[in-house]
Amino acid sequence: MQIYRTPRQGGRFLSVMDTGPADAPAWFYCHGIPGSKKEVLMATARNKTESVRLVAIDRPGYGGSTQMKSYRFADHTDDVQTVAEQLQINKFSLLGFSGGGVFAMATATALKERVNRVMLVGTPAVPIQNSPYKHAGKLTAETWHAALTAPQDLITQLAYLTGDSALLATALIDSLSDQERQFLQASQLRKAFQQNLVAATQQGALIAADSIVRDIQLMAREWPFSVGDLGVPIEIFHGEHDALVHLEHGQALTSFISGSVLTALPYSGHYDTLIKAYQRSI
Repeated sequence: MQIYRTPRQGGRFLSVMDTGPADAPAWFYCHGIPGSKKEVLMATARNKTESVRLVAIDRPGYGGSTQMKSYRFADHTDDVQTVAEQLQINKFSLLGFSGGGVFAMATATALKERVNRVMLVGTPAVPIQNSPYKHAGKLTAETWHAALTAPQDLITQLAYLTGDSALLATALIDSLSDQERQFLQASQLRKAFQQNLVAATQQGALIAADSIVRDIQLMAREWPFSVGDLGVPIEIFHGEHDALVHLEHGQALTSFISGSVLTALPYSGHYDTLIKAYQRSI
């Protein structure tokens, strides 16, 4: 595993984690909201990694990547392309978890000639879902709505949680199903879950909160790209008991994206679906 900083225009830096053999099939990992490159540690907690090369980039404001308030999907695509060229990766696949799935779709649309496969796990479909807030947990729905209607107030409210990664972890875990909470009690999984949130908030409460709101706005507003027919295999995984982003979002994505295939995992929630999807498909 290697972690390094990549300079970008405007004096900012990206923090990148590169795991697995250099000659293995490459996957770029797009983390959730909130999240970080260390979210990969959750995906791989119960899985072998020798057969793939996983490259995870902290989006601006998370982990070690410089904050960028004006960040857009085009910037994310450019960041992925830059890192791929630096690592001499010509073709790659994309794995997007939760809100990161929308960033994966945007990147796949812009760079489809370089993309082999796309896997979306627990991804919200807010702008294409008839009742997005109805089909989400209370914490999730309220946060999505506030990001669009009262973003500054939400930043202030979120800073209470993002100022303490333990409080943030507790808030997220309390929003999960009893079964998924029990699943995350395994020491290796709980450690990876906490490491991800520590990294996600390491730049401080306000930067983390601002980054979360920025990303939710990008995810929840009308998407400035079309994924109707990407021409590459698109696999969608969603837990039937996802208490944060309900299965209806995965179903909406499948109906929206031509040729996509949905696998609904019984007895699975949000984070455990990431682990199981990785194990099944990569």
